[in-house]
Amino acid sequence: MWDLERQRLDSAARGRGGFTLIELLVVIAIVAVLMALLLPAVQQARERARMAQCQNNLKQIGLGLANYEGSHRCYPPSFVRQADGNPPPPPGGSALQYRTHWSGFHLLLPYLDQPALHKKFDFRKTWLSSMTDMTDHSMWPLNTTLISTLICPSASHSVTSLGGPSLWMQGAPADYSFSHGADIIRAIPGPEAACPGGLLHFWQQSPNGTRGAFGYNSTCRPQDIRDGSSQTFMLGEKSGGLLTYSGPNSTYPTLPVEYPWAMAAVVYFAPAGATWVVDPFAVTRDIQLPDCPISPPGTGAAFPMNPRPLVLGVTTSERPLFSFQSSHVNGAEFVFADGNVRFLNQNINQGVFEALSTIGGQETAASQAY
Repeated sequence: MWDLERQRLDSAARGRGGFTLIELLVVIAIVAVLMALLLPAVQQARERARMAQCQNNLKQIGLGLANYEGSHRCYPPSFVRQADGNPPPPPGGSALQYRTHWSGFHLLLPYLDQPALHKKFDFRKTWLSSMTDMTDHSMWPLNTTLISTLICPSASHSVTSLGGPSLWMQGAPADYSFSHGADIIRAIPGPEAACPGGLLHFWQQSPNGTRGAFGYNSTCRPQDIRDGSSQTFMLGEKSGGLLTYSGPNSTYPTLPVEYPWAMAAVVYFAPAGATWVVDPFAVTRDIQLPDCPISPPGTGAAFPMNPRPLVLGVTTSERPLFSFQSSHVNGAEFVFADGNVRFLNQNINQGVFEALSTIGGQETAASQAY
């Protein structure tokens, strides 16, 4: 009887076969289809989370601006800058090097949960060195401090810029820039210096119709935003690591572009280590080139959002480096004067975009879709 039972069990075991090749291939195909459907959903969820963090960063910056204004009765300037040659540069130094002192982010540090870092800066010096000694770079290591609130999680930065750069002018990156409106205020004389109105340096000299909330030595107050706080953005994304630049001529290296938060050298390019570095401000139009500073609004060259191409060959055009740009798809995030953060589509009407960037143009942006 036991032999019969054993034979029955052996027969049953032999009848239970494994997967056939066809069945295995079907299972693999099903898994592949499910993965193909799942991965984009996971990536979209991750990007939504990154965008939410980016929006929160801008909310924190907007709150910092409001708290700064509550303490000082005006918003911080995007740059603190002395007049040329006042005081004279130290022996061997240039007026350009010793003209601009600090960026607006230096002034905002206490309002961005960085009071300890703010206390370490000696604001009697410049962002790079003292006013009298070219070898004094005591301020420089502080500028390499990475501030998470100023980093968009969707942005891809070089390892060098995120890892504590030590080369001159590189600094820790920022992905948010102050809005200079529809007028880039120049510091280095160009063709516009021959215009009847001369070269404009400071925010107070900028035409009312094109002035943004920020500029050199700006003192913008809430009441100066005559277009309305809900119709004027203060800062927007200018994400580092997107553009690659080859310089104004072939003698320069081809490197990615970053926007250090401490950068306070006005309009200046310098290949530092593995990156080009540019100021953390952006504009929507340049009325000074090819037109004069006193030209009416609407003249000059437009600076659209998310400029293309991303790889810039040898060119003297500065436009892409001072345009708002984002690592998000189809647009960028902006914080408005009322504290709200909004995503603006990159296909926004250029006139509306410029209207939203200025504080006193009296444009009709509110009646247009954006």
